Amino acid sequence: MITKRCLFNRSVAAFLRLTALLIVLTSCRVQSVPTAVRGTTPAPSPGTPQSTHALEVGDTHIRTHDDMTMVYVPAGRFEMGMSDAQVDQVVQICRQTDDGCRRESFKSTQPAHTVTLDAFWIDQTEVTNAMFATFLNEQGNQVEDGVSWLEPGAGHRGIVYGHIRERQGVFQPETAYKDHPVIEVSWYGAAAYCAWIGGRLPSEAEWEYAARGPQSSVYPWGNAFEEGRANHCDVHCPYDWKDRDIDDGFAQWAPVGNYPDGASWCGALDMAGNVWEWVADWWSDDYDAYSPAQNPRGPDRGTLRIARGGSWFDPRWQLSAPCRKALTPSSYRMHWVGFRCVIPAQPEE
Repeated sequence: MITKRCLFNRSVAAFLRLTALLIVLTSCRVQSVPTAVRGTTPAPSPGTPQSTHALEVGDTHIRTHDDMTMVYVPAGRFEMGMSDAQVDQVVQICRQTDDGCRRESFKSTQPAHTVTLDAFWIDQTEVTNAMFATFLNEQGNQVEDGVSWLEPGAGHRGIVYGHIRERQGVFQPETAYKDHPVIEVSWYGAAAYCAWIGGRLPSEAEWEYAARGPQSSVYPWGNAFEEGRANHCDVHCPYDWKDRDIDDGFAQWAPVGNYPDGASWCGALDMAGNVWEWVADWWSDDYDAYSPAQNPRGPDRGTLRIARGGSWFDPRWQLSAPCRKALTPSSYRMHWVGFRCVIPAQPEE
């Protein structure tokens, strides 16, 4: 009995040692297996467009922060600014409603010069009231250089133009205007929003390239103004320079993306009309004469910022893609200025 008991105990002990060894070996084997994500690309930052195929002009991406559709603009070059022939063409258009138009008025769009740009993504439309209200509710309506990001109710002579309301600290767009472009937004507010989604305001060159393309057309859709492609000062407009023979369907701004026939070569919408759009650059009358040929970013300093694209407030000639407007970074009375964002296709240095 003693012998049998010892043999049993030895068998149990051996079994336990073997089990322990198997557990250790199994544990070591699990730890030594290479991780499945080793060598893959790190997870992108929120909002950064990703692709599993070779990107082509007009490819789209839905941004996670605000569900904005972005369109892809490949690297390339174009003639930025206006040629002499294009200035003559736009002056003739201008004189249809303004006898005082002169070539000198387009001095800041010349000389035309070749610009080369890296690839980037740009918002398909202007940022909407609903999107900007979400941003304000997360970030607050902050003040930079004494200027609020948004100045609701900053309209002229007691007229309130914007459609975002603040009640008890909560920002909310009016129901009928959720999809209209945000207005009464300062340059600082536009820049802050673009940083929030992981991007920035477009440079003036990027904006113009997305609007005109490699062919450097006068308008996003081509070289001639065409009815039904943009929202401008039409028959409903109360100003003397209105187009009396055109009805674009809106007396003021329209919901974003309402003119698909006005799409630019990359699929960006509303780059002519509806609202002017803030870009990143400081204003200069003569920067084009000395700007770098590769990815120009505008002067290092200034007092005015730039808006591009024209609006519902403007005659057809101001919707021409090379036209520029100098504005203070404040949003005071800017009931015809909005913005869109870009995200570079490759990380910037």
